[in-house]
Amino acid sequence: MTEDHLFPRGLALPGQRKVTRILHKVDPNFRGARATFLAQNGVKKKTLCADCNNRVLGTELDPSLIELYKSVSSILDKGRFPILPTIEVKGINLNKVARAIAGHLIALDDKPQARHVMLRHLRRFVLNKQSGLESSLYFHMWLFPFNRQGMLRDLFHAEFGAGYDPLWISAFKTYPLSFAFSTEVTNPNYRLRGVLDLTGALKSGADSLFSLRIPTRPIVDSNWPFAPYRDGAILTGDNGSVTTVPYKNEKALRG
Repeated sequence: MTEDHLFPRGLALPGQRKVTRILHKVDPNFRGARATFLAQNGVKKKTLCADCNNRVLGTELDPSLIELYKSVSSILDKGRFPILPTIEVKGINLNKVARAIAGHLIALDDKPQARHVMLRHLRRFVLNKQSGLESSLYFHMWLFPFNRQGMLRDLFHAEFGAGYDPLWISAFKTYPLSFAFSTEVTNPNYRLRGVLDLTGALKSGADSLFSLRIPTRPIVDSNWPFAPYRDGAILTGDNGSVTTVPYKNEKALRG
């Protein structure tokens, strides 16, 4: 296995990040391992084979993802956010963007999960550009103007007494955009304003290019999807979900 940046190097925010594992697991061999650690210029894991990491992600898919992030970042840097009403970017290969996001979500696992149904769908989507996204899955994007990061996998949202099926969702969040794959959003309380449904674009062919108009208002809650609705709950399974924030050495600042 080769070392993969969970957030591609082209998206890595400079400096040290405080990384937190959001899921505490029962471990009979637990010896007081810390739930937080520091990472310099990006979180890394050795979870992908060399071909998937270097060719599929590094050469084929990540450049399109990085191009989109840099385009939006440039507009935000030059514009007067949040006065700027919309952000428009052109010539975006959303198929490659979505497959890159799926690939990095797969890399989040500490150990491969060959029987994981959703991961099988995402793995097929990443490796075969003609296969298309599984029909039961949806692809979303929203503006994320925060210096926090998050890689959140296998969250199941449920609202007690609402009568809707649980919502499965996995998200990739780093300035200035967030992306997520999910099952169908049947509960209207989870149809958040500001979240764009890009699923239809993935049915237009692997090489199709798109223009995107990204609303700057309203801002989606920075915690979504790691935030339950009132009278709701989040269920999850064994995964390596993490969040990161900039690290400041308070002792050095005081000294």
